Amino acid sequence: MSTSLAVGSTGSGNTGLLSKKIRVYPETQLKLKWREWINAARWCYNKAIAILKTTKIGKYDLRKKVMSDVPEWVGKTPYSPRESAIFQAFEAHKAAKKVNGETKFRRFSDQVQSIRFNKVNFRKGTFYPKQTKGLAFSSSEFLPEKMSHDPILTVDKGRWFISFVIDEKPTYAIPPKRSIALDPGVRTFLTGFDGQKFIDLGAGDIGRIYRLCCHLDNLISKAALAKGSSNKRRRFKQRKAAQRVRIKIRNLIDEAHKKISCFLTSEYQVIYLPKFETSQMVNKLKRKIRSKTARGMMNWAHYRFKMTLKHQAIKRGCFVVDVTEEYTSKTCTRCGHVHNKLGGTKKFTCPKCGHTLDRDHNGAFGIYLKALRDTSSSIIDVLYTASGFCQELPG
Repeated sequence: MSTSLAVGSTGSGNTGLLSKKIRVYPETQLKLKWREWINAARWCYNKAIAILKTTKIGKYDLRKKVMSDVPEWVGKTPYSPRESAIFQAFEAHKAAKKVNGETKFRRFSDQVQSIRFNKVNFRKGTFYPKQTKGLAFSSSEFLPEKMSHDPILTVDKGRWFISFVIDEKPTYAIPPKRSIALDPGVRTFLTGFDGQKFIDLGAGDIGRIYRLCCHLDNLISKAALAKGSSNKRRRFKQRKAAQRVRIKIRNLIDEAHKKISCFLTSEYQVIYLPKFETSQMVNKLKRKIRSKTARGMMNWAHYRFKMTLKHQAIKRGCFVVDVTEEYTSKTCTRCGHVHNKLGGTKKFTCPKCGHTLDRDHNGAFGIYLKALRDTSSSIIDVLYTASGFCQELPG
């Protein structure tokens, strides 16, 4: 069993700051300039890594050595992002040495690339206003005129983002003293039971993801069949379209994760979550998709959801408890008989007492009962440690 900690407890991290990641839409010339800055920062990073692999050198001596011998095109770019890249290389190499690892070089083909600026480099709502005079970009949300912390410019699969920290303490309502057990699935992403009612979260939504994965599979196939120099433009368009579908699939799954995490941590103080072992859940659907890439996206990313949920729990003072789910779907929640011949049926019918219940509901109910039996005393200890006074287990 493991438990995420409440706000203010040891190990919770700094939750007093909020960060924002805002998408921006630069015009073509500004996009080219930003690309040039990223390329220069990558050159400095790789140069620093190459030096560190062969020479023992300090942080500032490394900066001096890299900056003293740069190509003309690199020297024309802003100093701050290049300096930041060198310092990042130093820290990355230091961290890799601690675990006997090896620092990798950054590549031009990396789909996600970013550069860090000093906060004073962002003025009048843009980076280096003198160097980018006459070049503009629009944003999906309001951007401040000045930054209080160092901003980061990122290009992610052709999309541009500006990330920055804001000095604003988040305020969250204290969640009700209730608990819920969750049963992961495919047809229904999560089925919950809170002691009073069943809750279906993401019921049937895998159908839309499956349709998009089939579309992605077709696009990948068309791009592979368009061979020869005469089809170069067609291949390019097919690959761009496939990239857009990949982003759409990822965004749909992430949106579900965030909305469900927000709902659960706002409504429940203790959340019982099984240790996910869902790699075999979607094999039947995956067999209909040829492309390995498309098949890889054909899932709910349950582990990624767990990380999102635990992050939200820390912010709102909730507890996420990892529990086991052995035989919870096969065990009758009325008489305790284990139904070994359940198979893939959607309805659970106990062969001993005749009790009938939706399969997912039976699983969530079973996880709830098992979690209460196995973890109630441990949860009371955690609540006592985090809050300073003992509370009864919610639910």
